[in-house]
Amino acid sequence: MIVREKELIGLLTTMGPYLPIKGFFPAEWLENPLNIALTDGEGNYALFEREGLGLVSGHYFMRARGKQALQLAKEMLHEIFTGPYDVQVIRGLTPTHHKGALWMNKRLGFKSYGTIETTVEPYELVILTKSEWEANQ
Repeated sequence: MIVREKELIGLLTTMGPYLPIKGFFPAEWLENPLNIALTDGEGNYALFEREGLGLVSGHYFMRARGKQALQLAKEMLHEIFTGPYDVQVIRGLTPTHHKGALWMNKRLGFKSYGTIETTVEPYELVILTKSEWEANQ
């Protein structure tokens, strides 16, 4: 069962290998009621940062891998689009060297809008709208 997470410790445990992330302060992020962290309670997370009305930037941090991670991500998309969050569009930036995450984006129905060169590294911009997600259910 996918639920909204408000506790910091589990999130920090899963995100540990990725921290620090420049400009991201997990405790402050989690305290902001506009941000949404979803979990299965087993160390798998999807983070949705509110960017505007109906728009969030999404990130996932999974301990699970392969088909299990894909299934959990599908369940998290179901929750974010059908739950009480008013999300109409999810935008994501995925480092181009994260092949597993790029594979999962495609399987989840995200559309690629090309590569964005940043001062850190290149990222693939992906977007999934609620109407696109609903059409594939």
